[in-house]
Amino acid sequence: MKTIKELISESLTEVEASKSIKRDESIRRVYKACPELKEIDDQILNVRNSRYIAVIDKDERLIKRFDIAEDELQVKRDRIMKINNIDPAFDMEKNICDKCGDTGFAKGSDGTLKVCSCRRKELEQCYEFSGMADFSSYKMKNYRDDYLGDPEGRKKIKNELLKVLLGLSDKDARTSLWVYSAPPQTGKTFLSVCVCKTAINLGKSAYYAKCEDLQTAGTDTLEDLKRIDFLVLDDFADSVTLHNSIGSVLNNILEVRTASKLPVILVTPFSKTELVNKCDMRISGKLQAAGLIAKENR
Repeated sequence: MKTIKELISESLTEVEASKSIKRDESIRRVYKACPELKEIDDQILNVRNSRYIAVIDKDERLIKRFDIAEDELQVKRDRIMKINNIDPAFDMEKNICDKCGDTGFAKGSDGTLKVCSCRRKELEQCYEFSGMADFSSYKMKNYRDDYLGDPEGRKKIKNELLKVLLGLSDKDARTSLWVYSAPPQTGKTFLSVCVCKTAINLGKSAYYAKCEDLQTAGTDTLEDLKRIDFLVLDDFADSVTLHNSIGSVLNNILEVRTASKLPVILVTPFSKTELVNKCDMRISGKLQAAGLIAKENR
């Protein structure tokens, strides 16, 4: 699994190549329009090469002579550029994106450092690598607080999930395991995916998965799930923990993440009490100490 930081890092080679190509094209275009400038620049380069040899030979007389020659050529160069209205930085590499300075991260309107809009392709790739290939249309801006007529309740749940993501939750600072419990058809999956995407957009490593998919996940993926910054496991149910090897796999993941205090969100339509009573014994013990996101109404 590749994180957003790894994908952006890999893309920097392409960015640097693009900057170099644009610089070379700018130089070619300016020299074509003003051959006199190219001639001066070639002379300056020759003087600098000669000065370098003089420095090696420790010939102070020649060094001073070449310094004066370069100063005179530089005056001519400045005059030519001014007359022809040439950008003084025409021969310098320029950032492809002024917003992030080609780092891939820029401050948003709220002052938070986020993945820059120029890295949209890498961001979408990371969503796919992080278990959300089927949820490309899920965006936090489309999450409606007033859906189902409970704006305050839904807004509170959203904010609590984001606080857990950022490590700011004041509900229970002792735990990194959380149960997000709400009835079916209330937008749990939509919100969970959006929160997971938010984590990635903030530069964190994150993953979204259905609990039942842990059974078929590869060894590398399972190892990644133990150490990424943020993990969301959807469709969590007692029956899933009792099915084949999922209970063992999930217990192992939770053991490692709990020890490292890495947040896990278990998304479920069942109450925490019901899960504690019916889950695999190993999972049940961990659930007892888990924090609760949604208010239980059953």
